[in-house]
Amino acid sequence: MFNFSPGVKLPFPERMREEYQVFDNRILLNLSFEKIGPLLHDFTAMLDEPLFLVFTEPLTQGEEKDFRKNDTDFFHRGIYYLDGLSKEQVFELLQKYEEVLLNDGLSEFGVASHTSGEELFIQKYKTISIYTKDFEKYKALLRRYDIPETSNILTPRATFSAETPGEAFRLTTDGIDVYDVQEELTKLGMYRAKVIIG
Repeated sequence: MFNFSPGVKLPFPERMREEYQVFDNRILLNLSFEKIGPLLHDFTAMLDEPLFLVFTEPLTQGEEKDFRKNDTDFFHRGIYYLDGLSKEQVFELLQKYEEVLLNDGLSEFGVASHTSGEELFIQKYKTISIYTKDFEKYKALLRRYDIPETSNILTPRATFSAETPGEAFRLTTDGIDVYDVQEELTKLGMYRAKVIIG
């Protein structure tokens, strides 16, 4: 059975399958919710140090006033980095904040290596991208999770239409949300690198 993040609602959940497809520079992956955390940990353990975390979060209403000039303008997201981490530090941060980030429907985040450039990024609706040049290494990892390869992956977004959109929600877990996580990581040196439309 394919399970979803509590912060995500899809119009046709029965159509989702665990599967992955290889593209030029990444592996795109659908994974049942309960396996995302374990895969993130296994991937992190395989990376070359030093590591960094990347987050994207919707801007607050107050911040949007500086970017959106009209009601029809697109909303924006901030891209944030926390650099120069050891694996031990990443695992400590995941232990504290992983549940909040995975439950939330709007946050996107990932972990990557400064040296190899390899990255696992969990996108909105919890589709996963693994950026790598060594596809076989990560295909072997996905085989441990019994994830089949396909040549035509069906992502959540591919099932959306104007009449049947997907929904993503801001959630609070154990009294904190992703903005609280952002605030705590900023104290550790996380910085906003840029603002993008989206």
